[in-house]
Amino acid sequence: MNEIELQTPLGVLTLKRFPVRSGDRLRAWDAADELLINHLDEQQLLTHKDCVLVFDDQFGALTSYICLALAKSNKPVVVDVMTDSFISQQAIIENLTVNGFDSTNSHIRFIDNTAIPDKHYDLVVYKLPRNHGYLADVMQRLRTCLSEKTAVIGGAMVKYLPKNALSLMENTIGSTKTSLAAKKARLIFSSFDPTLQPDNPYPSSYSLEEIDVELVNHSNVFSRESLDIGTRLLLAVMPESDDDLIIVDLACGNGVMGVSAAQLNPNADLIFCDESNMAVASAQENFKGHFPDRSATFNHADCLAGVDPNSVDLVLCNPPFHQQNTVSEHVGWQMFKESLGCLKPGGELWIVGNRHLGYHVKLKKLFGNATLVDSSSKFVVIKAVKR
Repeated sequence: MNEIELQTPLGVLTLKRFPVRSGDRLRAWDAADELLINHLDEQQLLTHKDCVLVFDDQFGALTSYICLALAKSNKPVVVDVMTDSFISQQAIIENLTVNGFDSTNSHIRFIDNTAIPDKHYDLVVYKLPRNHGYLADVMQRLRTCLSEKTAVIGGAMVKYLPKNALSLMENTIGSTKTSLAAKKARLIFSSFDPTLQPDNPYPSSYSLEEIDVELVNHSNVFSRESLDIGTRLLLAVMPESDDDLIIVDLACGNGVMGVSAAQLNPNADLIFCDESNMAVASAQENFKGHFPDRSATFNHADCLAGVDPNSVDLVLCNPPFHQQNTVSEHVGWQMFKESLGCLKPGGELWIVGNRHLGYHVKLKKLFGNATLVDSSSKFVVIKAVKR
């Protein structure tokens, strides 16, 4: 068995981690996925359930196994898949296809993670997300879809399973316990308590005095409680013009940079891009709330997918340096390369980042230039111009 083959009780699944990169030694699953799959098989849960929700499946291991089990049993179970990540959704679709399952099948449905599903679930299977506020938000909205007969089962690596995550599930779903650890992973079992009445603080909002706006934030948005200090530095030097520009807020989060750019560039067309569905939803609400008479484009996509080459005057970006629980610079590097392709000659990429990441070196290598616009003890704002 090689690094892309997962042995399950019902056969081998071929799984790739996305985005696919040559030399990537990380697998598309972990021991928590394996523990969940073995438990589903041992308890024969899929033979007794008619409507299943899979939440926060990162690369499709859980969804692919469930489809494999259903194919073996010929059981017409409805499988809903909820994820915030565009990359995770594409990984799930591609891995289903590789394993011979049709992701467009009427029994498989991707559902909006900002909404309340319109059905009752017999089984909820989830991987514990890194953001526990996001977990609480989703689980509280799922309460209308559950009953005392619903099995709610999660999986997590022990190092990412703090006690407050279990308390959170106790307070939002009901009595919660864990399995014994196996391969440094545990299962999480919650019993639905219909008497609970948890409050959901999301979407939340905060005021930003610097640009005089109120910003709405869904639960899985970066800097959802307050503005991060890196973005604050860039806002202070935001470029402005009366020209008819096309400006992209890349990795937009709640859209604060795009909103500020719209204020300072009244004739510009804005494009907001993020691979987080909740980020795009937040940015759309914030832009429409402050500019009800201006149009903008909102892309739930991987980086700048969907933006035409040589079409953009300005890209603003606070690039992430991790994917899921893995620290990596490849996302930022991809954003820089795609920005170069989408910018017009003379167009500019403005980024803010931690000093220690050395983004100026990467930008100079790509663009042939990199200018320090502003800096603080921890962050730098750098401009690169497409020649």
